[in-house]
Amino acid sequence: MIDTRKQVGAEGEEYAVRYLEAEGFKVIERNWRCDIGEADVIAIECETLVFVEVKTRRKLGAGFPEESVNRAKRRKYEVIAAYYLSQEKHPSMRVRFDVISIIFTGDKQAFLRHHRDAFATGE
Repeated sequence: MIDTRKQVGAEGEEYAVRYLEAEGFKVIERNWRCDIGEADVIAIECETLVFVEVKTRRKLGAGFPEESVNRAKRRKYEVIAAYYLSQEKHPSMRVRFDVISIIFTGDKQAFLRHHRDAFATGE
C-alpha cells in the first residue's frame, strides 16, 4: 500500500511528539485547529510556549522538509499563535516557534532535526 501524504504526516507528528516528550517538553495540544489553520504541536518547555511545525518526507527529491516552511507559512503560524493566546490559553508565557524536520530512512527509522527558535515574529 502506498502511503498518502496525510499518513506520512501523521507518522511524522507521532515521532516528533515522542521526541519532544523525551526531551522534557510537555505536549499540551496536537493538531490544534482554529479558523485560521492548524498548529501541529503546542508544547511547554520550561516557561516557554512552543508552537512546533512538523514537516515529514519519505524522500529528498523535493528538498529537506524544513525548506517548505516559507514566509507565508511562518506568518500563518504567528497568526495561529496569536489566536491561541487570545483564547486565554497561557496568555502571559514567552512564545517560540520551532520546526521539526523528519525524513524516513527505512522501516521504523527516521532522521529528525529539531530547529529551535526557527523563526521570529514578523520575519
